[in-house]
Amino acid sequence: MLTKTTLNLPNSLVNRARSYAAEHHTTLTALVIEQLESIIKFNNQDLADEPLLMFSRGLLTKEQTINAMGIRDYAELLVMMGGMDIPLPSLPPDEIDRQVNDFVNIWSHS
Repeated sequence: MLTKTTLNLPNSLVNRARSYAAEHHTTLTALVIEQLESIIKFNNQDLADEPLLMFSRGLLTKEQTINAMGIRDYAELLVMMGGMDIPLPSLPPDEIDRQVNDFVNIWSHS
């Protein structure tokens, strides 16, 4: 059973979404349902039992995840995450800054 609801969305977004839906032979309703289901499924999975999700959310290191999953290496971890459509974790801002500074130092000395 479907429930009618009202959403307040920008006109430009709705127009682009309708175009996208038409190009992909689907409906705006189907797109919204698919996106909401994927968000809810990802957020409701039990992280205590899911090392891949814990790694994705930055709660485990890659080494801890590899050990918890009983896999060989980081390459296998990446393949598993890709196969399950689980996003890679984002680096913390201080780590990004550190890497940028390292790159700038290396670049300026070459």
